[in-house]
Amino acid sequence: MYKLTKQWPQSDDGLFVNPETNPEYLQWLSEGNTPEPADIPPAPTYQQLRAAEYNLKSTGEQFGMMFDDQINGTTTWIDWQDGIKLAIPK
Repeated sequence: MYKLTKQWPQSDDGLFVNPETNPEYLQWLSEGNTPEPADIPPAPTYQQLRAAEYNLKSTGEQFGMMFDDQINGTTTWIDWQDGIKLAIPK
């Protein structure tokens, strides 16, 4: 029995097989067998989604936004943070 993964099928004993060159796997397929589908990964959490958005700007860019806000009396950094929290709620 084989199960699909992201890259190659995996046998019951946990070994990955090259589907193009493994004779045992090719024989198994030729007998009409099909591998089990790959597991569906869980949906990302809101923390993971937010972290991905936060990482679009480097720490230096974020500190630059905070510094400019202090000098200019603006709220660019806070507005950016709020936008992420509105787009990806808890």
